[in-house]
Amino acid sequence: MRALLLACALAASNAQARSFTVTANADMTFSPAQIEIYQGDSIHFVNNGGLHNVRADDGSFTCALDCNLHNAPSSQPWQVSVRFNRLGTIGYYCDQHGDLTSGMRGSVTVIDRILVAGFEKVFLPE
Repeated sequence: MRALLLACALAASNAQARSFTVTANADMTFSPAQIEIYQGDSIHFVNNGGLHNVRADDGSFTCALDCNLHNAPSSQPWQVSVRFNRLGTIGYYCDQHGDLTSGMRGSVTVIDRILVAGFEKVFLPE
């Protein structure tokens, strides 16, 4: 029974996944610089002008024209999507204009959709 309830909760959380846009700007900022999303949501990173890429502080992604071979800073218009499944705060920066502590930086805080949605009040039979 416990496994069934957990499976239903996880299926419901995946069905509600959303996508948000973060823009790399010509003025060497990301907007928004901080964003809070639910586990399973995606960030759509877009270059809106300038020589930019986006690199996670923990090395989990580095993207520009794509997130594989063409991830060095690029002045071409680029768009990539990154899905966030791990809870917590993930910092990111542009290799050309920032680093782990300063410059062109942003962060994504990933929260648990199940707990936020009220599932923490479900009592499971023992």
